[in-house]
Amino acid sequence: MGRDGADGGPLRLAIVGLGPKGLFALERVLDHAHRTGAPARIDVDVFEPHPAPGAGPVYDPAQPAYLRMNFAADRLDMWWPQTQAVPAGERLSFVAWRRCDAGGVRAGEDPYPPRAEVGRYLAAGLAGLLRHAPPAVCVTLRPVAVEALDRRAGGWRVRAGGGATHDYDEVLVTVGHGLAVDPLGTGRPEHAVAHVGAVFPVGRRLSAQRVPAGAAVAVRGFALTFLDAALALTEGRGGTFDAGEHPYRLRYRPAEAEAGVILPYSRTGRPMLAKPNPRLAAGIPALDAITQEGSARIVALPGGFSLQADLRGILAATAAASLFAAGGGPARRASAVAAAWLAAACDGAPPPSGQSPAAELERSVAIGAGRRTPDLAWALGHTWRSVYPALVRRVGARGLSDRQWPAFRRLAAQLERVSFGPPLVNAAKLLALVDAGRVDLTHVAAGQITSTGAVTSLRSARGARAVDVVVNAVLASPGAGAGLPAQLRASGYARTLPGRRGLDVGADAAAADGLAIIGRATEDSVIGNDTLSRAMHPHADRWAAGVVERAARRTSCAIGAS
Repeated sequence: MGRDGADGGPLRLAIVGLGPKGLFALERVLDHAHRTGAPARIDVDVFEPHPAPGAGPVYDPAQPAYLRMNFAADRLDMWWPQTQAVPAGERLSFVAWRRCDAGGVRAGEDPYPPRAEVGRYLAAGLAGLLRHAPPAVCVTLRPVAVEALDRRAGGWRVRAGGGATHDYDEVLVTVGHGLAVDPLGTGRPEHAVAHVGAVFPVGRRLSAQRVPAGAAVAVRGFALTFLDAALALTEGRGGTFDAGEHPYRLRYRPAEAEAGVILPYSRTGRPMLAKPNPRLAAGIPALDAITQEGSARIVALPGGFSLQADLRGILAATAAASLFAAGGGPARRASAVAAAWLAAACDGAPPPSGQSPAAELERSVAIGAGRRTPDLAWALGHTWRSVYPALVRRVGARGLSDRQWPAFRRLAAQLERVSFGPPLVNAAKLLALVDAGRVDLTHVAAGQITSTGAVTSLRSARGARAVDVVVNAVLASPGAGAGLPAQLRASGYARTLPGRRGLDVGADAAAADGLAIIGRATEDSVIGNDTLSRAMHPHADRWAAGVVERAARRTSCAIGAS
């Protein structure tokens, strides 16, 4: 066996992980195999332990409907432009597929629909890919996890669950969200309460057996996963939301089976702001031109550019112009305030808001629903979302010097908070839970879990509250900190550049000869991996083109030798 094709057999390819990233990579292989002018024999083994390959755990079709996307539905299309992997009639965008699936024209209008529906769309796409695979390409799904990779003569050995090994010419690693580190240490005797180490899947992790009705629940984290946990413990237990004076002013009606008070705690206590209704930006005529100019300036930044002097200035100017276009105040003053906000973010200090967490979230809902004039946080969020593809092109890999990466990561963390938060409906639900006393934000800033005797409490500068259950709602950070990516780094098969979290890859996702990596494991070498966008990252297409070219060369050599 070898990449030079000496044995004359098909190229043996392993894809490790078949969530959306792995699915999209498989689509590119099958498309290039359809297009190649010469036969390309490829045996593809896909390793995915989750029972819904293509969707994976994040988009599991079995999860409840209140777990929603925060990626706009009208931007989701799993098919590469003009792909030949499936017939044209089957290449439906998510919105078009959803209308057909539901049998009605209005079914595709929800801008941030349930993640389970996305999972069904992705699973349907995988089924289509397998139905129409070229005759020379054999795809086999293996429902097991991969534990390690080892380099072998001419290729790679995959060690899967149960101790089985399989040899391949090439491997693509596309593993996604790993398990978070348990912050308390499950089973530590000093914590005399039930402890739930992760939120997903909510039906198992947050069941009534693990989180009893009426229990006081401390939840570590105050981001999107916290919101999913709060909804699972309330709406998921039979609670309901009624509309108030407008669609995003809700009232909550509790149910007997739900958990008691829910107490989030995090380092800063700052909420992720609601994503605005897409129609809000569409109704501001000058906005597209402003953000397009900002994107062009980012792409044109020279080599060795400065985060502080160059990139931060572009972001401040773009946000200020956006705010002015939206009627939010003079551009000159907004530019100075935006510059100060961005400077604080780069230094790691959350820019002050002067508001309580609930008030800050409520303001973002009012703005996002078009009921209040946009403010600076809205302008910064809109700017970051709009120029993000340009940032992916210019900042990833070696776009920034090693010494500037820590500041960029601090900046990104603050801008992601105002850019990539929950959809309006889920933000409104959180506010309704706060109003109803089901979510208590008293200890949300810098709270800590402590135990004295048989009592475990959530403590902060504002006092203490005894709790019955502690839930970890913080996901593992992207990068190579654990699991298979960590093993690849420890074995010397892949490397991490100074200041980065993820494994270093080339423009075609290559980390080593015959080893490619796509997704969260490459974060900082490639930025913005947590997206369903097909247009933002061309790595999978370049990788697949190379795989099919090598397979065609091998097949041609075998035919010539026969």
